[in-house]
Amino acid sequence: MLIPVAQGISMVAPKEKPRYPYANCLFINADRPTVIDLGAGAGAFREIACERIQLVLLTHFHFDHVHGYDLFSHADLMAGQEEAATYCDEHAYVDFHGYNLWDELMKIPRQAYGQVVPLKDDVLARPGFRKLPLAATISDGQNIELGSMNLTAVHLPGHTRGHYGFYIEKEGILFSGDIDLVASGPWYSSNSASVGDLINSVRRIKEINPRIIIPSHRHIQSDNIPAQLDRYIGVVLDRNYRLLDILRIPHNLDQLAEYHLVFPNCQNVYELFWEKMTLRNHLRYLMEQHLIEELPDGFYQRI
Repeated sequence: MLIPVAQGISMVAPKEKPRYPYANCLFINADRPTVIDLGAGAGAFREIACERIQLVLLTHFHFDHVHGYDLFSHADLMAGQEEAATYCDEHAYVDFHGYNLWDELMKIPRQAYGQVVPLKDDVLARPGFRKLPLAATISDGQNIELGSMNLTAVHLPGHTRGHYGFYIEKEGILFSGDIDLVASGPWYSSNSASVGDLINSVRRIKEINPRIIIPSHRHIQSDNIPAQLDRYIGVVLDRNYRLLDILRIPHNLDQLAEYHLVFPNCQNVYELFWEKMTLRNHLRYLMEQHLIEELPDGFYQRI
């Protein structure tokens, strides 16, 4: 459904809850009609004239943000320069996800995610690599002119290396993508994710101080945004503290995964993989901060 936000700006909300494989999108009815992200589902996009859309902007390359591409294949497609390769090179796509680490971390063959979690018919594609033709790439601070309206691209890495938000300064509206303010905290479980970048990106949103945040996986937010951002990144910081406490005694990655710090009610083998990938990103960060050290045989300990 279309939810008006301001003059000419509407959120495209999935008919289902905005959870994977669905995500909120944005429709900007400007001189250059534009959509941001493509994961609302085919049913939700029936409320706009898809053939009129001239520009599609992507926050990042994850499946739940791109699977509606076939409805907009006539439009110019733009995404962050930092992950442009994921749209044309399967090796880059696999590396950014970290699936090249699957055998090492899981010790079992990998099934396609679509086989593990079935998808409904209004999801027009299936997870996995497919080429998407970018007309151009986006860089931090870039002004995107739509005629009667302008957007600013805001590089907000951490969820992925090339994750972007889009700020409409005139209205004080930030489309924040997967910095989504959900109560369970951020998802930063891929090889291109970064704990440090995520902390800095949340700090940057606080500096921008938007009046309204439109997140990918939650309803429109306008109340107590700084406090919400603090709670959101607090989930990440709490995991750092818990890991530092656990690592008073040496642990390896498999042992740390048994604490279920990230997915306390692990539902499938992918969530176990993401648990390990998230912990791996925390370990990277804590080593960069000189708070832990790597020992022989894959063990880690607090310094």
